[in-house]
Amino acid sequence: MKSYFLPFLILTSIFFGCQNTQNEKSGAELTFDSLLLVQKESWNIPGVAIGILRNDSVVYAKGLGVKSIKTGDAITTKSIFHMASVSKPFTATAIVQLLEQGKLDLNDKLIEYIPYFKMEDTRYREITIKHILTHTSGIPDVDDYEWSQPQYDEGAAKRYASSFSEIILDFEPGTEYNYSNAAYDLLANVISSLSGMTFEAYVKKFIFEPVGMTGSTFYTPEVPEDLATTPHILDDSLQIAAGHHYPYNRRHAPSSTLQSNVEDMLKWARVNLNRGEIDGKRIYSEDSYELLTSSQVKPEWGVNRALGWGIREVGEYKVINHSGGDDGYLSFFAFVPEKNLGFVMMANNDFYWSGDASRIWMQQLLLGEVEKEWKVSIGYKMKDYILTEGIEKCKEVYFETAKEDSIYWCEPKFLNELGYGLLWRGHKEAALDIFQFAVEIEPDNATWNESVGEAYLALGEKENAIEWYQKAVELNPEQEYAKAKLMELGAKEHR
Repeated sequence: MKSYFLPFLILTSIFFGCQNTQNEKSGAELTFDSLLLVQKESWNIPGVAIGILRNDSVVYAKGLGVKSIKTGDAITTKSIFHMASVSKPFTATAIVQLLEQGKLDLNDKLIEYIPYFKMEDTRYREITIKHILTHTSGIPDVDDYEWSQPQYDEGAAKRYASSFSEIILDFEPGTEYNYSNAAYDLLANVISSLSGMTFEAYVKKFIFEPVGMTGSTFYTPEVPEDLATTPHILDDSLQIAAGHHYPYNRRHAPSSTLQSNVEDMLKWARVNLNRGEIDGKRIYSEDSYELLTSSQVKPEWGVNRALGWGIREVGEYKVINHSGGDDGYLSFFAFVPEKNLGFVMMANNDFYWSGDASRIWMQQLLLGEVEKEWKVSIGYKMKDYILTEGIEKCKEVYFETAKEDSIYWCEPKFLNELGYGLLWRGHKEAALDIFQFAVEIEPDNATWNESVGEAYLALGEKENAIEWYQKAVELNPEQEYAKAKLMELGAKEHR
């Protein structure tokens, strides 16, 4: 799952910083529109939709661009996007609803509800519902979502839960943190066993319908063709193209298959900002709100974890959020109770190479440190040259751009991202050139040296790979990935 939303949150910070009077609101919208347009054009984004809620009212909602570069049909606020991991808070909400009904306890063992779930590692018997909701179950993440071989039938969830028999836990349940989509997917079976309904039917009846989210579903075949968007990727030549497949597989519904639009997601923001209530209807209790949004786990890195939500403490504010990314789509949803603000973004592409959106949200939106400009990865510019004109042209572009007052960030970390984009698409020699260029700029950076090792290994040049992994470890003895690769290759850490 990816999370590349820096440009959007920079722009939203400018909007949120404006006062909520009619005249100022109109000016803010014009500024927001113009900046959004510049951002879209800089990245050549096919389509994007954004919504902002303030004090229980929609203050901004807009679609920009096209649903598909093949048809040119316009994006609107009703256009439906794959939301990826923004699915998880809905799954957690469904579990908490069942908790309210006395049908389960968060400390109940998973196997009490799905006895057909078995793993080779017998510690699986200790996995609880809470472990899954907080990503502390130890269940490894998904290796292959099989988007190109989707399952649509009602038996998909049970078959998936029955497929773990040869899998070993990453750690003893409850002792560590590891984000796991696979674990969340097992909850479809828990919800089904307790409700007598499929996961998709339960969410529709007890969340979507009472909230009024008439355009949302977890079951992709229900999406009307005239509202559906198309995923877009960078193809093997690093050019924008319609995706080869839509990211849907029913076995991964609880973690990944939410389909929604801006209008519905702003209703979801209202529910959560109103602590479980909307238009006089209570979706979950205030006690459940506290449970859902209270930090349960604090990993050594990243955001705190509640039940289904990520939480960032920013000064006096608590930003409750989740991002999402799958093949051809990116999404982000957040609400800030202390400011009574909600925000949603969805885009039908997966090629932002920008940075840490949460950091931008914290520094700019909540702390008022508003940037006057935003920038794009230099890798996004260089991608248009590396495969056609080679590394020397890329170096020229990099150094010339670095001298200019341009929209591009010229930093080696963006070269590293470009290098992996090339490597994943099979352009091994080009990736090696880019990684070595990053080392040329910052020779003492262990990560760039490690990346050179990765390229050599992909090229089948084991001895060269070992040499560069060793360089990485010499530069940083804590470079764990390089150390692991050296052990795997049967080499010593130091030359």
